[in-house]
Amino acid sequence: MKTILALILTTLFFPLSEKKILNDNEHIRLELLQPEKISLTSSGEIVFFFEPVIGIHINTNPLFELKLEKNSPFEVVGKARFQKNEKEYLDHKKPLEFSIKPKKGTKAGEQKLKGKLNYFYCSDKEGWCNRFSQTIDITINVIP
Repeated sequence: MKTILALILTTLFFPLSEKKILNDNEHIRLELLQPEKISLTSSGEIVFFFEPVIGIHINTNPLFELKLEKNSPFEVVGKARFQKNEKEYLDHKKPLEFSIKPKKGTKAGEQKLKGKLNYFYCSDKEGWCNRFSQTIDITINVIP
C-alpha cells in the first residue's frame, strides 16, 4: 500500500517527461530528457542519452559543454556528470547529465532554454574525430 501511495505522489509532483529525439548527427542518436518544471529556487536536470552507430565512440576529453545563449533565463550549475567505460570513452549505457537553474530575476511561467551541447566523437575504424555542436531548444515551466 505504501509503495502504491508513493508512486501516485511521485507521479503527481514529478510528472514523467518524454525523451526528445535530437537527430542532427548521422553517427549518433541523441535523446534529451528535460524537466517539465523547475522552481525559481531550485535546480533541475537535463539528461542526454547517446547511442552511437557501431564503430563510433564519444570522447570524454575535451569535456562536454552545455553552452546556453547569453540572454537565457537559465544557467548551468556545476559540471557535466557522466560515466566512462574501460577505454575512458563515454559509457553510452549511462546518461550525461547537467544541472540547470533559473537565473536571478527570471519570472515564473513558460521559459525557453536555447543553447548548444558540444562534444567530440571518433571513428574507431577510420581514425578520424569530429567536434559536434547539437542545438538545444526546449521550453521549461518555471514555477514560484
